[in-house]
Amino acid sequence: MPEPLETSVEIKERLGVPVERARTLPGGWYADPRHHELEMERVFRRAWIGVGLEDDVRAPGSYRVVSVGGVPVVVVRDDAGTLRGFLNVCRHRGAPIAYGSGSARALQCSYHGWVYRLDGSLARASGVGEPDGFDLSCSGLFEVRVATFARLLFVNVDAEAPDFDPGPLGAGVEPYHLERLELGHRDRFEVAANWKVVVENYSENYHTPFLHSQLPVAGYEYPMREVGPIVFAWDRPLQPRDPSEEALATSAPGEPGWERVGECVAPESFNNGGYVTLFPNTMISMFGGFAAPMRLTPTGPASTIVERDYLWAPEVDAERRARDLAATQEVVAQDLEICEAIQRTYAGGISAHGVLSTEHERGVAHVHRLLVEALASG
Repeated sequence: MPEPLETSVEIKERLGVPVERARTLPGGWYADPRHHELEMERVFRRAWIGVGLEDDVRAPGSYRVVSVGGVPVVVVRDDAGTLRGFLNVCRHRGAPIAYGSGSARALQCSYHGWVYRLDGSLARASGVGEPDGFDLSCSGLFEVRVATFARLLFVNVDAEAPDFDPGPLGAGVEPYHLERLELGHRDRFEVAANWKVVVENYSENYHTPFLHSQLPVAGYEYPMREVGPIVFAWDRPLQPRDPSEEALATSAPGEPGWERVGECVAPESFNNGGYVTLFPNTMISMFGGFAAPMRLTPTGPASTIVERDYLWAPEVDAERRARDLAATQEVVAQDLEICEAIQRTYAGGISAHGVLSTEHERGVAHVHRLLVEALASG
């Protein structure tokens, strides 16, 4: 059986621990259904959660149904072009008012036919009669907040949460110009692993020489910054070959010179990149002319839906796109395979009780700090 859930006192003991004194999380945090529900309540139902691309709801009338910590949400672009989010819940008896994604002039409950305008107001409730106190104008959909960042779409179902703010490292994404890239491919995986295992794997490069031996690592360093909700790492070439590599070698996200990191397409796929973890569920791999955002939807203590989008600059030809896609998919397959293997350890009730590398796992330690802060919030 998985280890029992830690007490609130034990959670608080992990607050503010530096990487030098950090230890890996208990196995039960990855396998215990009670702990999973605590994370859904205190992390996913309070944080800004990545749910897709702006492309999914770009045109008026377009909509996308998503799950945010188990809460059903529909994101829609209304007739005026305003991006809106609502609980995907009819105000009559709670049935969904939308399914999947698509385009519509209005949202209609398939159970009893109540019709909602795209601004969330109730347009028609045929057959309802005259219930005491019922007011059409006060029976619109429950609204939730939405935000966009670097072409990505975010939802927060907590009305009391702070506004979306990626912090100062968010500026490091700007030179890659995700807004001008073309969506070329999408992948979706159902992974038998806890969401944190996938986030931790993405947030360190310690494993790369061993798990991804096909990738070039000689001649590169892997610096990392952690501020606010972001862990930002990048490939620093020791012998720069072009202006992009010079920027990667001599500057850091948000600093003078960093604005040139996306200027050139590297000769090799999956090289000269910037890598962002935006806690809790969004990751972005960025290169000159190519980006591959990724987002996670936990579906249980040991199951996660992983979605990845592939974006290219218009001038990148089909041959290079195919190489980028193949290289990235190979890395993803290797990562998800080891994540599922690690999950089997936790499912067996085992904790590693390990240290974290002070050289390579600062990002993992930062993810853990953000998680513990959220869990301790009560």
